[in-house]
Amino acid sequence: MKLKSVIFSRLSLAVALAFALSSCTTTQAEFRKDPARVTKSALCRTFITNTDLAFTQELTGELARRRIEPIECVNMVQQENQAAAAVVAVALVGTAIAVCANNDCGGGYYPAYPAYPGNCQYEWHRDARGNRCGRRSASSKPGGW
Repeated sequence: MKLKSVIFSRLSLAVALAFALSSCTTTQAEFRKDPARVTKSALCRTFITNTDLAFTQELTGELARRRIEPIECVNMVQQENQAAAAVVAVALVGTAIAVCANNDCGGGYYPAYPAYPGNCQYEWHRDARGNRCGRRSASSKPGGW
């Protein structure tokens, strides 16, 4: 039961972070109300995603007032997106590992046959004294071991 809550919380965190970054823009009304209160990240994200030419000019003016180059916005948004993707990836991989660890889905070594209890299973093996087993081996005898 505890594992399910851990998995749910990790996935929730990843989804929340992804949505938070994708919706971290500002509206024209918020921007026009007080441009100085808009964060640099929101300003840059809005500048990059906006399609309204008049609003783009207003955003460009605010960027210039803050001495922020448009290429700086592109780089910052790209770095934020990469960081968010890394966090989401780590959360998902961690969740997958936790699920597999508790459900034994990683496989493992399962021999087709049980291990031979002695030293001489095959002819090329050596006995306790170091001599080759040869015809004394279990595989040389009728029925094996």
